[in-house]
Amino acid sequence: MPLFKPSTIEKTYYYLLPALAFVLPIHDKLVPPVIALVGLNWLMEMNFSEKLNRIRNSFNNKCILSFSSLFILYIIGTFYSTQLTGQAGALFDLEVKLSLLFFPLLFSTINLGSFNARFYEKIFQAFITGCLISALLLVNAAIYRYFHSFDIREFYYSNLSMMHHPSYIAMFFGFAIIILIHKLIMDNNINSFKRTVIITLIILFQGMIVLLSSKASIIGLMLVYLLALILVFLSKTQKKTNPAILITLLLVSFFVMNRLSPQTYTRFIEAGKVLENQGNITKQADNSSEIRIQIWKSALEIISQNPVFGVGTGDVKDALQKKYAEKNITAAYTDHLNSHNQYLQTALAIGITGFIALVGSLILPVIYTFRKRNFLYTIFILLFSFNLLFESMLERQAGVVFYAFFNVLLFSNLLTALPVQEPSVTGEKGDPNEAGPM
Repeated sequence: MPLFKPSTIEKTYYYLLPALAFVLPIHDKLVPPVIALVGLNWLMEMNFSEKLNRIRNSFNNKCILSFSSLFILYIIGTFYSTQLTGQAGALFDLEVKLSLLFFPLLFSTINLGSFNARFYEKIFQAFITGCLISALLLVNAAIYRYFHSFDIREFYYSNLSMMHHPSYIAMFFGFAIIILIHKLIMDNNINSFKRTVIITLIILFQGMIVLLSSKASIIGLMLVYLLALILVFLSKTQKKTNPAILITLLLVSFFVMNRLSPQTYTRFIEAGKVLENQGNITKQADNSSEIRIQIWKSALEIISQNPVFGVGTGDVKDALQKKYAEKNITAAYTDHLNSHNQYLQTALAIGITGFIALVGSLILPVIYTFRKRNFLYTIFILLFSFNLLFESMLERQAGVVFYAFFNVLLFSNLLTALPVQEPSVTGEKGDPNEAGPM
């Protein structure tokens, strides 16, 4: 028997899930308490047999739960790991990746019929608000530091990003831009004031991505704009000209921003030179692009020696450190760097099976959503997949929670966009004929 009324449980989800989206871009330390409250609310339902039946009797819920398969493989990988404890061990790695199990389990067992389009819209609004607050905090902190150091570098890259690695917060801003563009294209009832606010936010988030100087996020957002143009022309709507012009103008403005930023432009020039002179990279190189190429080559060597099962969930860091020492890659060894590519990182840990599970969890939803002309979810998956090429996004809490939460949120909404009722603290019911927003 539940400790609280089902309506109370549903209302709690209605506030906690947007709260999670809100705190995610602000600070890592705010995220675990909110997730803990969501988990506690799930436990207090006490209807575990009903939860099990929801999985057994629903193909959609089985599909949602299937996203946890990667985490299961990481659990299996602990059985042949020699390093179990410590921050380099398998148990800590499982703790970091726990959201890969938690959110598929949560969304496959709760009553998603309790939430309608306004619920999902509320989550996206909370995330955008969190990104806005994060941007303001970062800029204000940089201004404060600048008036003490008078160093313009306070506004760039890792100096600007206090609360997240630059690549992660830049990815958050990129997804916020995707949500806002989706709103502009899909909502025909936006007045001129709201349209101006949305475009202003997009320009602000573009500027933050430029200042953060994350090459992956910059290239990724440009590709997003190009793909958005393609999706606009493939859409069934007859009004394609205005959205196409808007996206083109945003793409051009973003390109100009990057070209006018000396710090960002220099990073791309350096990366280009590295690609042209791969054969001349020294072991003691300290350029981020040079280091990545050395790390990727080292990771591929280890994978070739352990292709089927990998080295084990807890032994990846030790294996990389040994390879760095063997190849005398000074910067990577000193900083204990991971493979800076999640596909390689997963193959290192749990072999080809894990690699297939990771790639499959990204490709299959894209195929399904592309057929459904689902702009938001398609772009989300592609943006995240692209970032995985340059960062091991699932090795940090920020990347794991971002992917696990929004992936199952968007996927479950895609599967269950049916007429539903919305919980309300005033007892009012949502429009029973209102479908999902995607």
